[in-house]
Amino acid sequence: MLLRTPDELGFDPNQVTPGWIGFTATALVGAVIILLLFDFNRRVRRINNRAEAKERIEAELAARDAALEGAEPPLDERAGGDAEQDRAADVGPPQGDSGRTGA
Repeated sequence: MLLRTPDELGFDPNQVTPGWIGFTATALVGAVIILLLFDFNRRVRRINNRAEAKERIEAELAARDAALEGAEPPLDERAGGDAEQDRAADVGPPQGDSGRTGA
């Protein structure tokens, strides 16, 4: 028969305990779990703080942009000139063109 009763095994099951090795292993597993929980809480708190800071920055930028919409336009727009044409005139002809009209 595959199953034996404790009397057939030849030892008292009440005397068999994990001992100090079992206690130490269980205590170490418990300590590691506690340390992992502290680390997890620290990481979650850091992520939440970063998200809150990002939201505050976005709100400040949105408020600044809203305030700038009411401000006067840049100098290029007030002068009535085309800023792209002014920049092109300052730079000169494109690189491939030497400015000559003949051969």
